[in-house]
Amino acid sequence: MTKTVYFTLLLFTLVVPVFGQGPLLTLVNAEKKFAQFSKDSTTKAAFLANLAPDGVTFVKGKVTNGRESLEKSPASPGKLTWQPVAADVSAAGDLGYTTGPWEWRPKSLTDKPTGYGHYVSLWKKQADNSWKVVLDIGISHPAPAAPPVNTIRAATGIRSVTSADTTQNREELLAFDKQFANTLEKSGAATTYKQHLAPQARLYRMNQQPYIEQTAIDQVLKQPVTLAFFPLNAAVAESGDLGYVYGNSQVVTTTGGKAVKQAGNYLRIWKKDSQNQWRIVVDLIALEPVEQTEK
Repeated sequence: MTKTVYFTLLLFTLVVPVFGQGPLLTLVNAEKKFAQFSKDSTTKAAFLANLAPDGVTFVKGKVTNGRESLEKSPASPGKLTWQPVAADVSAAGDLGYTTGPWEWRPKSLTDKPTGYGHYVSLWKKQADNSWKVVLDIGISHPAPAAPPVNTIRAATGIRSVTSADTTQNREELLAFDKQFANTLEKSGAATTYKQHLAPQARLYRMNQQPYIEQTAIDQVLKQPVTLAFFPLNAAVAESGDLGYVYGNSQVVTTTGGKAVKQAGNYLRIWKKDSQNQWRIVVDLIALEPVEQTEK
């Protein structure tokens, strides 16, 4: 057992007296069982056992039904391992997310990892009270220099149901995210994100370590990069305090006089603060290989 895994298990043990068997702990335990299943069996079997029937995954920049996609693909001999280092749930306890580092080994757990990255999974409570993954997405990046920091926490922000109409809440959040994208196009990333980021926000960018410190976040948002987002769908918890939007993304940078364009997908998790305002807690952009065009 590595020191990191031991620390994670110790942290979860310490969390028990505080949260009891509440939604956060059951969610974290579901994620841990999911990860263990992947170790003991295959990644394909683990995902088929944990994905919701309508669970969304992303394949080569396209939104897909995760179960249908996996059922058509052969099981890989490689080993995908991961661990949650951050998680949260809605006040209603019906929607939550987990995120943390992943590693890929080509054949067995004894192999040296050949791939690294971070994932984000959205979970929804099912009719039988079990947690199932309704969306899974991630980025790849070089090997981290140090073990990840655990920030498992309980739901914060508003505590009461803002509206029983979850369809209305979903439409409002989708419209809010579209407005965010429009404002970003006009005002730029630094100004727009500053107005909407939560204090504990996490930014995930392809081929880069997660940005979780405010100084690092400020620096990456000031980079001369053009971002574009095209929202496709959204979901909101019954309590109206936690929701997410996903869709297509495009990033354009200029290198050597040429515009380098990358297309892909994005996930943005929004959470209401104590003032009932939507704030970004996770912002992930996953990109496909570059496409170069003349400036």
